Amino acid sequence: MNDIYKINDYLKKLLEPKEISDVAINGIQVENDGEIKRIAFAVDASIASIEKAIKEDCNLLIVHHGLFWGKVNPITLNYRKRIKLLLENNIGLIAFHLPLDCNSECGNNAQILKRIGVSDLVSFGYYKGFPIGFMGEFDNSLDIDQICNKLGLLLHGIKYLNFGTKEIKKIAVVSGGGGSCFDEAIQKKVDLFITGDAEHTLYHMAAENKINLLFAGHYFTETFGIKAIQKKIEEEFNIYTIFCDIPTGL
Repeated sequence: MNDIYKINDYLKKLLEPKEISDVAINGIQVENDGEIKRIAFAVDASIASIEKAIKEDCNLLIVHHGLFWGKVNPITLNYRKRIKLLLENNIGLIAFHLPLDCNSECGNNAQILKRIGVSDLVSFGYYKGFPIGFMGEFDNSLDIDQICNKLGLLLHGIKYLNFGTKEIKKIAVVSGGGGSCFDEAIQKKVDLFITGDAEHTLYHMAAENKINLLFAGHYFTETFGIKAIQKKIEEEFNIYTIFCDIPTGL
């Protein structure tokens, strides 16, 4: 029988959460019982994603951003509402945060680079001594329009600082709030750095060091990993899955 513990054990072996220091609780956050027959996947454990899981008769929700982040929170307001919905509908919640950023097979950053045609990945973007991003090079240079097309992005709908070469060869990616890794992008002389959140302080750093900087959105850059493990789970367990696409525009 495919219960929440069997699914969680599979993901733990795949993503190796013990290898990285994380403020989030990785793995089961809310337990349910019975056989898992339908699984919903989402970036965020929001009321919207839980309601989508309920509508689709799913009894497990797997997310990148869970409910618990290493500190005690009172079960009030939105926390109470989310947990109440999960418990009342016997929906389990599994979350994997940094392990779903840094994994070399299914992680957000590896998946982004593979999507745009980079296959030989090098560790990049260190957090507490552990790399969470990746860097690599194209066989042939691409311009930013070609890169955005491969990612399914419209260039005019995102923030792009084109301070560097138009012919992009060397690229580094740290999804979500990866701006703190920009110093490393400077040191390693990348042509393009991709992250999620737009940070004002990076503008002059990019301009002064002539590096292209693509703020592709926190939500968008963190859809890649959750979709990759959705596919793995679907194939491994022969189980129905859905992706709850609830973009924030951020």
